[in-house]
Amino acid sequence: MRIGVVSDTHDRQEAVAEAVRLLMEQHVELILHCGDIESPDTVRVFRPIPTHFVFGNWDKDRAKLATAIKEIGGTHSDSFGALELDGKRIAWVHSHERHQLRQLENADFFDYVFYGHTHVREQHRTGKTLVANPGALFRANPKTCIVLDVISGEIKPIIVPIPPKPAVNGVSHTSSVADEGTGSIIMPALPALSVPPRAHAPSSPPNNSPSGPDLPPPVGPNTT
Repeated sequence: MRIGVVSDTHDRQEAVAEAVRLLMEQHVELILHCGDIESPDTVRVFRPIPTHFVFGNWDKDRAKLATAIKEIGGTHSDSFGALELDGKRIAWVHSHERHQLRQLENADFFDYVFYGHTHVREQHRTGKTLVANPGALFRANPKTCIVLDVISGEIKPIIVPIPPKPAVNGVSHTSSVADEGTGSIIMPALPALSVPPRAHAPSSPPNNSPSGPDLPPPVGPNTT
């Protein structure tokens, strides 16, 4: 199973539409959004693919966003989301509240944890958990999202090219480097990071891991 992961779309609907198109070409079955959506109109661009959202620090009107998400058949979580696909436990969070990311990353419960907020694509491993930031579709050069093969663990970064804006009065628009990244469509796939084999997984995480759908409550505060 393949899934797409995006973050920090910040109302850049042209970039979002291109990212959704490229993810459809990669045959992803769902998308995880790591927050900073900003408006209901941006939510609606994700209509072609089932999308699961978490909210970020720039998602101010969460009631309107939640209504739009329901309208397209998606789901949302205020702080972080968690689900299981093909026997793999996956969590995603915006990460502006750093303790949430630390808890998820160090719980030794999830196979994959995705986060946003920094606008910088990266990945690393903490114990059994592969942690990755898909990059951003705003103020990133290049603009990126990722495709995950849930079973193999292969992550394929995808660069989202944005066409130049049309000339106005004979003067072409020049985008800033920080805002309008362009490039080739698909970057080289990163190698799969193997997870050591383990016996039957516990049905619930250890006591120091945060709460989520069908998981026990967290230790410590969990403000949104």
